[in-house]
Amino acid sequence: MNIWKGKVLSEVPFGHVLIVKGKIKPNPNKICLDLAETSTEKDSSGVVLLKIEANFRENQIIRSMYHPGKGWSQEEISKNWKKETPKNPLVPGQSFIFRIAVLQKCFEIYVNDQLYGTFEHLECPNKIKYVIATGDFEKITQFHHRCLFPLIFPKSDLMQKEKEVFQSDVPKKYEMGTIVVLEGICRGPQNSEFSINFLCNETSKIFLKFLVQFERKTVIRTSQREQYKFNVEDEETCGEFPFKRGKAFRIAFGWGEKAVMIAVNGRFFTYFNFPFTPFAISTIKCCTNEVADFAVNGLEYHSDTSLLTRVEQLSMF
Repeated sequence: MNIWKGKVLSEVPFGHVLIVKGKIKPNPNKICLDLAETSTEKDSSGVVLLKIEANFRENQIIRSMYHPGKGWSQEEISKNWKKETPKNPLVPGQSFIFRIAVLQKCFEIYVNDQLYGTFEHLECPNKIKYVIATGDFEKITQFHHRCLFPLIFPKSDLMQKEKEVFQSDVPKKYEMGTIVVLEGICRGPQNSEFSINFLCNETSKIFLKFLVQFERKTVIRTSQREQYKFNVEDEETCGEFPFKRGKAFRIAFGWGEKAVMIAVNGRFFTYFNFPFTPFAISTIKCCTNEVADFAVNGLEYHSDTSLLTRVEQLSMF
């Protein structure tokens, strides 16, 4: 069973939407999505405001919630709103997407961009801190926290010679003290490459491109200039090479006053001076070259002032 965890950067009030996209295994049993207060089921002190269980054997999507001291309750097993569509519209081996809109009295649930139903929330949605996916999926490719109104989606951009494998954005810009923690793994041949890119939401300009090249054993840090072009003179490559193909890693990016501090697997790696004013940076995209197989196993957003210490701590497994 796969487990994927995402931590939101800010509160999830009314009028916001949480989006998770991924790909289902060919012969699945079930896939679950939890909107939770804590990051693990072993911690019974936290509320699970909504649990969505797509059960392939029973061809149902089950909705429920968990409250400490009361256990699981409010279970709903019903047809979705459109009678002509299946009770479980997810298809084995295909991509899936859940969109959970937070309304004043309920969650509005969309499955594969079709309205599925609603679920009344009995706890304040601001308690949502984690979005956890478990079950028979191959990988998660998108994790977003956005505003519903106005409906703003980041502009898409084409990165030449690269394919996009993961994207996440938040409804507010990164401020000083923001820490983005990504857990991932890269498989593939010796010439595999992957990049972690931070973009300006309004212009799609890449503020920081963190490019890992296994064949050269090099990590390049750079940014786009005018006309969305990179300049070789701007590239920074100093530092060790802490990545191994086929081995999971955990990396933390901490937004300071004038630079981004970066730690890998619990150790400070380097810093990247701001090439320009980091206005409205709120989107992260992960890309690879044609031969690499890259997966994001978890993504967390934190906000802290004691930046360097926290960056190193949060990059530890």
